[in-house]
Amino acid sequence: MKPIELLKKGLQKLQNQTQEWRASLEAALKANQPILEVDEEWLDTVGNLVDEVRLVDKLDMVKEYERAVEQLDSQEQTIVQRLIDLAQHGSEHAAPSKKRKYMHFLYLCWTANKQAGNDRPHTGR
Repeated sequence: MKPIELLKKGLQKLQNQTQEWRASLEAALKANQPILEVDEEWLDTVGNLVDEVRLVDKLDMVKEYERAVEQLDSQEQTIVQRLIDLAQHGSEHAAPSKKRKYMHFLYLCWTANKQAGNDRPHTGR
């Protein structure tokens, strides 16, 4: 598998991990239902995969992938490694960033709430 294909696979897994929660929060917002500040923060930070998508698109356009990866800054290199780990192992085996640890914690809280019979995101009410 080509390195860029590995990144795309990792990005797809990351998008799949965040899709359900994002959709639920966006539906609540669209219905003018309040959501917790922590959920808003999640949408703006952890649930926002713009950096990951932008980087994969950028690397997909280059002719010399290895050279382009060497020129990435440390944050971009961390994203590349995280996506590769997701693609190869299905989870983040490397030390996850604070952003991803926070996302995982919030996701666990949300799924526990959902299993308890509340399909709506937390509203603090």
